[in-house]
Amino acid sequence: MRAAASNTPLAPLPSTIRVNIALLGTTYAKIGSTGSLTVTREDGATLYQGYANTVARRGVRRLADPSHALVGVRDPGERRSLLQLFRETRLHAEVEDIPIVTIPFEFAVESDGSGPLAAPLFSAQQITPMHYVASGGLLTFNGRAYRGTLAVTRDDEGDMIVVNEVDTASYLASVVGSEEPTTWMPEALAAQAIAARTYLSRHLGKHDNYDLEGDTRDQEYDGLAGESDSTVKAVQRTAGMIATYRGSAIEALYSANAGGITEDSENVYANALPYLRSVPSPADDVAQASSWGHTSWEWTTEFTAPQLRSYIGARGIDVGDPQRIDLTRLTATGRVLSAKIVGSSGSRDIGKDASRYYFGLRSTLFTVETHPEETEYVEASNVERTRQLEFLGASVERTFTVSVKDPDRTIHTLRVLGWEYRLPAHFVFIGKGYGHGVGMSQWGAQGMALGGQSAEEILKHYYLGIDLTTVGGA
Repeated sequence: MRAAASNTPLAPLPSTIRVNIALLGTTYAKIGSTGSLTVTREDGATLYQGYANTVARRGVRRLADPSHALVGVRDPGERRSLLQLFRETRLHAEVEDIPIVTIPFEFAVESDGSGPLAAPLFSAQQITPMHYVASGGLLTFNGRAYRGTLAVTRDDEGDMIVVNEVDTASYLASVVGSEEPTTWMPEALAAQAIAARTYLSRHLGKHDNYDLEGDTRDQEYDGLAGESDSTVKAVQRTAGMIATYRGSAIEALYSANAGGITEDSENVYANALPYLRSVPSPADDVAQASSWGHTSWEWTTEFTAPQLRSYIGARGIDVGDPQRIDLTRLTATGRVLSAKIVGSSGSRDIGKDASRYYFGLRSTLFTVETHPEETEYVEASNVERTRQLEFLGASVERTFTVSVKDPDRTIHTLRVLGWEYRLPAHFVFIGKGYGHGVGMSQWGAQGMALGGQSAEEILKHYYLGIDLTTVGGA
């Protein structure tokens, strides 16, 4: 989630929201409909009407002669490989002396699978905004269904994006279900609905062609897949309600699990906000009982030295072979505020929340241990640890067995009890929590709701000194 927007005057929520549902660097957008589809250009010209999937694509390699098929795109049935397409195209180019050109932007209809995409319906030297409307069904983008309309357009940097314009209530219902399990307690879902609506209220108007990112850069939004009866009810019962501090919408930050205590905002983001102060979050431990959520409460991440060098190298840090990691400054909650990686050819300082990114960790509430090469015994029943050691490149030094006699036979069989592994020098990160830890803890909200507390009590626990204000709208 993005932090530190300026104060926004209170106003009713708009009836619709424009959400960027494409990832960064999108070059391919497959858009269809569960009903019929109409695609128009900005000038009103209709580019397509029908029931097929369409594809908007950047940087398309094709033969300059338009009578030949598109290249660089797989056919829907995967019956012809991309490599084969390139081979055939190069052969055409060589035999028939047809040059290969790059088309900056094209719009086409997907074929029936007998070959690559059909010839484009539209080509241009730049991204051309297009509007998609479904009749008798829902729109789909890369296989996921969305209410409202879609548009192919440009983001603030001029890259291609896909924007879903959807009614605000449906957006919020999807955000709640995308951010929290739809089976959670009604009060936890209601708290999430108010937090999501508050975040939306504060972050409108930051982009030209859309309002919010549809992922964790703002709020997770999965279209129809995020909705359920429980999330729709959470939005309806809190309609128009946001969290405010001294008359302004707050920066309603939240994360999955605070690990037992939340963090002051300035230790993660730029600003010290009076309502984003560290508070105990003991209800976070409810995640321990979850088969999938327990690793958001306590977790361990391991790297051998070569693995860590490769991992941080892909993120722009090269200190040679990592030798140690110093946690140079901690917050009052125990989170790592700064760290230093010391390697064979230098060192690198890491500040604030960046250690999550550079070390691939769930939170900054962690300690780190440096282990020399060592041996470890693992029981045969411990499948998870066996897999971890194999991933770390550990080798089996010794196999422990026991002789078992079959009473019906005279022969003996050996049963494996476990193995002794030799583990290379490695780093072990041991931590708690999941996410930045500022503001509301979602697992903590669920734990408080299970304990009988209301959405208002949950929000006022995590956001200090706030009021709940009805501004109108969804």
